[in-house]
Amino acid sequence: MSGEERVLHVQIFGEGYALRSADPPDYVQRVGQYVDGKFYEVAKGSPSLPPAKMGILASLNIADELFRQGASFRESEAAAAAKVAELVALLDAGLAPS
Repeated sequence: MSGEERVLHVQIFGEGYALRSADPPDYVQRVGQYVDGKFYEVAKGSPSLPPAKMGILASLNIADELFRQGASFRESEAAAAAKVAELVALLDAGLAPS
């Protein structure tokens, strides 16, 4: 967060929400639009669900994305660390006195 908190308004699944945030308004709007999109994805697949259940399913979908991205990041980080270790070993071998 940066700056002073203010009240920002977002629309999610046809409902308005006032959010207190110190984040930039465009960021808060993007987050709100993302969540709104997740609600509509759930509604498209199960249009008769009550909004509360849509919220739970949308939350589960978002959490699933977050967990998968975290796992992907950790795999990429591990691969990069292994490559760096390999390069360091090659440099050490190349710089070792003969």
